Amino acid sequence: MNIAIVDDDPTLRISLKHFLHKWFGEQNLPLTMFEFDGGDEFLDGMKETEFDIVFMDIFMDKKNGIDTAEEMRRTNKNIVLVFLTSSADYMPDAFSVHAFGYLLKPLLPEKLYKVMSDIKSVSVAESEPKLEVSVGKNTLMLNYSEIIYINSDSNYCLIHCPDPVKCRGPFTALCKPLEDSEDFCYINRGIMVNMRHVTQTTATICTMDNGDLLPLNTKKAAAIKQRITAYKFNHR
Repeated sequence: MNIAIVDDDPTLRISLKHFLHKWFGEQNLPLTMFEFDGGDEFLDGMKETEFDIVFMDIFMDKKNGIDTAEEMRRTNKNIVLVFLTSSADYMPDAFSVHAFGYLLKPLLPEKLYKVMSDIKSVSVAESEPKLEVSVGKNTLMLNYSEIIYINSDSNYCLIHCPDPVKCRGPFTALCKPLEDSEDFCYINRGIMVNMRHVTQTTATICTMDNGDLLPLNTKKAAAIKQRITAYKFNHR
């Protein structure tokens, strides 16, 4: 991950780098950091490097952070922007350039770590594959991880997740995209489970973490149990 620190205070840059190295080390995530002591220098740096996150001071001697962010957004709308400042008076301006967060100086590590955890959560959610489901005239996008299992019910399919969904259409067509995911497995005719939500299997029953008991295909029970066991071992 490429992170830019844009601040004309070298002491702040040193502290921020220290805290970021600590957080990324604990998360076991890759990190490359770039320092800029002014807005124009950062904008020039953007021509050569694609940044994922930028920490930017609002009050700088040359170009201020708001003006720099406005120019940044003209060419890149996806960089996660976190403002650094000694005053919260400019927070409304931060919203106008779609800042993700706002950290007050002096920098407190626990505040920084909270922002980084929020960024990580949002990034994971946005990158997670989703299942497109048509319900009447509406289209829903369901995260794969939220799907506990899917079963057919006459001409309908029931998608069991935190907010269960009932949709009309063939079971095989709905489940086809999930076949490419290592998380999903057919356990019987008309039943596909997300193995991350399986808590136990017996010779005849698959128990899900929502408490539902699902019947295994008796002829394929041994192979299904073996697949689920291997999945659980590899994701423990």
